[in-house]
Formats: sequence, structure tokens, C-alpha cells
Amino acid sequence: MSQPVGLSAMTKLAPARIAGLMMGVWFLATSVGNFIGGRISSFYESWALHSLFGAVGLFAIGAGILLFLFVKPIKQLMGEVN
Repeated sequence: MSQPVGLSAMTKLAPARIAGLMMGVWFLATSVGNFIGGRISSFYESWALHSLFGAVGLFAIGAGILLFLFVKPIKQLMGEVN
């Protein structure tokens, strides 16, 4: 898991006055992701495996493309933070 890396990024990128809030948002996003993953796993018995893995794969590819489109704006917002 990338908990330490994500929390480090949250503390570096967030303004000092809301760093604690952003770390809470990080944990909230992790818990929501785990919940969604659990809900998707409930389809394991009702969907054909090729359909289930195909849907998960297409979603992952779409999410990757979306994140790739946000690389430049995020780097601009980061400024001097490494």
C-alpha cells in the first residue's frame, strides 16, 4: 500500500493550515476505494469472468488516461514542491 507516500504528498502539497484536513481526506478516499472494491467483488459470482475483468480493465484504462491528462496542471499547481 502507498499510505506513507500519499500522506507525505498530502503534507507537502497542502497549505499548512489544512494539512490535517487533507490527511483526513486521504484516509476517507482510501476507505471509499476499499468499499467500492468490495462492492465490485460481489459481482464475481453473477458476472461471467471475462465480462467482469474486462469491465475492471476498461475502467482502469479510462482512469489512467484521465490521470495522464491531469499531469501538467498538477505539476503547475505544485510549483517548487518536489
